[in-house]
Amino acid sequence: MKITLPAPAKINLHLLITAIREDGMHELDTSFAYTDICDELIIEPCDELKVSCSIAHLSGENNLVFKLLQAFRAAHNISAGLSLHIIKNIPQQAGLGGGSSDAATALLAANHIWGTHCTIDDLISFAAPFGADIPCFLYGKASQAHGIGEKLCDYPLPLPAKSLLLVWPGSGLSTADVFQHFDHQVATGDHTLTPSEGVDTIRRDSVELGKNDLEGSACSLSSEVSTLLDALRKHSKSAWMSGSGSTCIALFDDRDQADDVALQLKRQNPSIWAFVGKIDSRHPLDQQYWDVAKR
Repeated sequence: MKITLPAPAKINLHLLITAIREDGMHELDTSFAYTDICDELIIEPCDELKVSCSIAHLSGENNLVFKLLQAFRAAHNISAGLSLHIIKNIPQQAGLGGGSSDAATALLAANHIWGTHCTIDDLISFAAPFGADIPCFLYGKASQAHGIGEKLCDYPLPLPAKSLLLVWPGSGLSTADVFQHFDHQVATGDHTLTPSEGVDTIRRDSVELGKNDLEGSACSLSSEVSTLLDALRKHSKSAWMSGSGSTCIALFDDRDQADDVALQLKRQNPSIWAFVGKIDSRHPLDQQYWDVAKR
């Protein structure tokens, strides 16, 4: 039977870098919430594992969904396959976690369909090496994270009850390039790491909404991001960049304001992508997939 499942975009409510590890990975102090823009995964049983995508070059064995499910099959000696077709609505290299969200939804579906009955904690531990953003989608709720993103707890503060405007400038940023620039800034003394509260401690007090240690690097690498943030801050008191970029976020008191700003920006630059929606505290996937993987 064919099913269609959502894979939502995430936004970082804040993103602090607390350490650079010897293996090159970064220790984070960050928080995540979901939005109501989603990719769609069309899934049906198959004798083999197949992944296709509405963006042709993302089809096949190089897709993160394929890599993650292939490893999951091997780890659990699964002989069955799945056919997955991904309809992309979330832009690439945007700081919205689209590929990681696709992978998380696919893994939750496979855990359900293949009857492996792994817990959420098991799935997070398994998936974290494949991408630091995958755990926040598997967690299923707005969260705060430490480590490389795999140590999560419930987000402790109310989410902003505002209309959300996401604007992608029409070109992406390589996560690796942004972190490399950040690392160079730290090495040369142009940026300092945010003090950590302890390796196993997740900050639970208030952190400034939108504070992002990677914003300076992203703006240095992309004049489009810098220009877009400047434009949004003329219209909203809350505007920031998500993840490593290049999507920028602004909050408004009502949807009409957000729609008007989106229209203005698109008139100025027709190549941008804009979405007006809301911040969600819960992953939109049906509860049955979480019930299979209870903690």
